[in-house]
Amino acid sequence: RLYEKIRMPRHGSKGVLLKESLGEGMEVLYAFIRQRSIYSKTMSVIELTFLSKVEVRDIHMTSIDVKQMEVRKFDRIPVLHAHQPATANLHIDFKGSERKLKFSIGTTDRTYPVSLAPKAGDLLKSHPMSISAFDTARKRLTGMQETSFMTSNANSAEDLAAKITKFVDIAVLTLSPASPKLFRLSAHHRHDPSQLVLISVDGASGGNFNVTINCDDMLFSGSLKDYLHKAIGK
Repeated sequence: RLYEKIRMPRHGSKGVLLKESLGEGMEVLYAFIRQRSIYSKTMSVIELTFLSKVEVRDIHMTSIDVKQMEVRKFDRIPVLHAHQPATANLHIDFKGSERKLKFSIGTTDRTYPVSLAPKAGDLLKSHPMSISAFDTARKRLTGMQETSFMTSNANSAEDLAAKITKFVDIAVLTLSPASPKLFRLSAHHRHDPSQLVLISVDGASGGNFNVTINCDDMLFSGSLKDYLHKAIGK
């Protein structure tokens, strides 16, 4: 069961893929959407939003530098009318890496080089599980497979768990009567579902909160820790 008081965000990281100043009036925004790709369970779905001050024709994807990734290009946009946004989905299997995908956005007579890289939280997929399964897995993932940090940048453990879901595609499990103040969050690697990522949030002294990460991939756990600590703040 999931903790119903926390609503899961629709997307993960987002930003500007192509600035208006570099796109000669055309701007492209991106957002990692938390939905299953129609092509593969291991692919991330990135929603691209195109905006322009002038009419642009034949928008397409070209000059793709794949580098061991799998890519499904967004559908060609025949016409982008001025001041009328259009969206298209790009599907990428990053193979569990935060490496950049470099490509160009082409039009009838221009090409604009861009690059797109996932954050650590975008490489995960929420993985609901029972409290007992979570606790059993956490006991297994200790030593080098466990890392933690502290933060005071939250009003409560629930508030901190909700903040984490903004940056990580992860399930917040229902509370256990045996540990009513401990929040358990669970996910797996999008590219490899056998690789678990568990996050525990509980209160500490002095208004601080402890965030513990248990992960099958100990190198990734360090990357996720650094990302979350920076995103949430101290």
